[in-house]
Amino acid sequence: MSKISLRNTIMTKNYDMNIWDETSYESGGEVTGGWKINFYQYPALGAPYGNGPMIEELDFIITEEEAKQLTLGWGPDLGGDYTEDEDFWLDVETFLITYKNIPQRLLDYLDSLPEYEQSADMWEPLVGRAG
Repeated sequence: MSKISLRNTIMTKNYDMNIWDETSYESGGEVTGGWKINFYQYPALGAPYGNGPMIEELDFIITEEEAKQLTLGWGPDLGGDYTEDEDFWLDVETFLITYKNIPQRLLDYLDSLPEYEQSADMWEPLVGRAG
């Protein structure tokens, strides 16, 4: 029998991923090829990217070979799967649908991510309320 959470939460492994070329960022674009993924928890369903806490111990370093396999830095006009941007966000579920040739090491890593508790209430941005 399932227990209903009184806090209205769900358990998920769908992290918000910031996929970026750390080497390019640190060198002002002079050197490229140091791709990395930072993982963030979504605080609630429908939350926009970058709104939850980063879980630093989950950082994933992408090898040069894996970056080529993923077509990171290549736009669709050059045969890339997603974007030529050197810094972008995708959630795990969208990433798995979007990318066609995901390295096995990364697939295994995504599969091993720990579940976390997320609010099942739809995201509502913090806005001031007139009294």
